[in-house]
Amino acid sequence: MYQGNNPTALQSQQWIIDSLLDLMKEKEYQQITIRDICKKADLSRQTFYNIFEQKEDILRCCLQKSYQAQFDKLRDTEAISVQQIVGAFEAVLEEENELIQLMLEHKLDMIILNEIEKCVSLFANRFVKMDKRKQLPYSQALLSGALSYTLVFWSQQENPISKEELVGLIKDFLEGKLYEF
Repeated sequence: MYQGNNPTALQSQQWIIDSLLDLMKEKEYQQITIRDICKKADLSRQTFYNIFEQKEDILRCCLQKSYQAQFDKLRDTEAISVQQIVGAFEAVLEEENELIQLMLEHKLDMIILNEIEKCVSLFANRFVKMDKRKQLPYSQALLSGALSYTLVFWSQQENPISKEELVGLIKDFLEGKLYEF
């Protein structure tokens, strides 16, 4: 996946992203070919392969950009609060709502799961206490599993709670306010 800052490459990258999202509104993800994406973006297959390795990378790129933007906002923070974690998750939900809904409709949950896991890892590696490093992989699995499964479950409900309620639920859960033990 292209990581540079060449304006032409970045513009081509955006055209490819937009083309895939438009195509996902018209037909099944599995039926969309790289040729279809390039034709819609009016770009060559070579340009596609200069920017992405495979179709799945387009979706990953969108989510990674959003998660990275949230991480960058908190990079210089000494410690992170539950409110900030939930806020970052909420911001990505807002910014990438259409993409996430399309991915869920097309049964691409695993890409979302993998990207949430990478995001949690990014935050955890920066903010976890040194004396808790041994438990880090478990805490990352717990948080990324909870966030991703909750998102997928929420999207599959006939009458889901609002995004605000979902975010509040996650916040209450992480702060230990949801259950009484």
